[in-house]
Amino acid sequence: MRIGWIIATTLLLAPPAGALAAGDACSLLTDAQVSSTLGAPTEPGSRIGNLATSCQWLGKGKYATLTANNTIGGKTALERFEPGKKSALAGITVEPVSGVGDDAYYVYYTGTTRTGLGLVVKKGNSAFEVRVYGFEIDKGKPVAKALAQIVAGKL
Repeated sequence: MRIGWIIATTLLLAPPAGALAAGDACSLLTDAQVSSTLGAPTEPGSRIGNLATSCQWLGKGKYATLTANNTIGGKTALERFEPGKKSALAGITVEPVSGVGDDAYYVYYTGTTRTGLGLVVKKGNSAFEVRVYGFEIDKGKPVAKALAQIVAGKL
């Protein structure tokens, strides 16, 4: 009887298949993967502001961040995914991208050639954003996509 209760409790409390458990953002990319993809050495991944849902890899002139399954304003990353595709903010470009996760889009400042570039991805019951900095937009896209593909492959 006790074993049945443990199994039932584990199944009820376990995250759904493909969902990211809280606190795992830094475990989704290795330091070597990030450094190699950025083309520059980085410091080990560390939480941003002590948030378990975010991680950053800082390098000289280039860095990356990962935010996974965070909640903002009472909405989960998955709940914000679709509305984010229709950003009505002036000066923000949202551009669909294929080949990563179930659905994905780039987001960046319109009219800039070099700034932070985000790639927002939905995969199963999870949503996450990879951001890369220190690249021209067109050169940052494949870098963000390569990192996002690694993360999506683990979900």
